[in-house]
Amino acid sequence: MLGPSVLYTENLILQVENELKAGEVLNLYKRNKLIFEKFEPTRPIGFYTKEYHINHLRSEYNAYLGGNFLRYYIYTSHRPDRIIGSINFNIKQGNFGRYAEIGYKLDLLYQNRGFAYEACYCGISIIKNHYDIGMVAAHIAPDNEPSVKLAKKLGFIKYKANELKANVNGRDIYLDLYALDTSDIQ
Repeated sequence: MLGPSVLYTENLILQVENELKAGEVLNLYKRNKLIFEKFEPTRPIGFYTKEYHINHLRSEYNAYLGGNFLRYYIYTSHRPDRIIGSINFNIKQGNFGRYAEIGYKLDLLYQNRGFAYEACYCGISIIKNHYDIGMVAAHIAPDNEPSVKLAKKLGFIKYKANELKANVNGRDIYLDLYALDTSDIQ
């Protein structure tokens, strides 16, 4: 079963989008280039073009329809026309069953207001209840203090240090693995 394409929380609107929102998604990345690139994988050539995001959003939407990927773009209820971030889940099959890898990002102007927590908690609830996911994993750079803090607040536990190598900003770094058992999520 697919998760709902639109969710409303106390302060946010979470919405699955398609290629029609490519310009808005591109604007989010351009506004936050320095902060996002500090912790995310090195961008492919053409990333900062509308054409790239048209193709990427089309692919993500098809993966959503296939039931193996879910990305909600985040809007505030006070500003439903401006994307302020996203939360995504890559659904996989592992040795112990189905699980999801989470990723999240939030516009710098909207950080430290509880929005990331609100969006992640809601998304994790959907992943648990609509996709039957019992475990959510997060790969986080050790020096990404805001993400570590958010993961711990959500109930993630550091499972393994230096678990995955990623190329970030042209240099290889090791990411720590955090895991969350969704049984405590409503």
